[in-house]
Amino acid sequence: MIEIFAQPDENYRLIPASREYLLELRSYKPRQMLRLKIWGTRKERSVQQNKWLHAMFRVVASTADDDEWDTPEKVKRKVKMAMHFFKEEVTVMGNKVYFELRSFSFDKMEHNEANVRYEDAKNICAKKLGIDPEVLEAEAKNEDKTHEQRVAEVMQAKSSVKS
Repeated sequence: MIEIFAQPDENYRLIPASREYLLELRSYKPRQMLRLKIWGTRKERSVQQNKWLHAMFRVVASTADDDEWDTPEKVKRKVKMAMHFFKEEVTVMGNKVYFELRSFSFDKMEHNEANVRYEDAKNICAKKLGIDPEVLEAEAKNEDKTHEQRVAEVMQAKSSVKS
């Protein structure tokens, strides 16, 4: 079982909310019958915010000239560490203390906290690249928009082949 976030388009086809969710969905076969439980999120803007955040991580990973920031997963981890974005619980093993990182997922945070965390992450990523935070945000939104357009084109191509 997987959990993904998706949004219906104007034809009520579900579009995964991020590239990561699309990759998870691809573990199923095309046209395979799926059992779904769906419910709306607190605010639609949170879905967009989460998409842009992950798009920023991809932009940083593809742009930063640093082996420790060269994948979106590494960028996300580095940002969380810089923000001290830890769970309240700690694990003690012997004489070592381990802190677990919290999730950026919008269902794990209230809307106001998500706004603050998004801004913090944007500023950390922009500082790493040495660019203005607004430039990074615009680049991430452009990257994400391009991805959405590719998904829409694929869906349109599939429907025209069947006609």
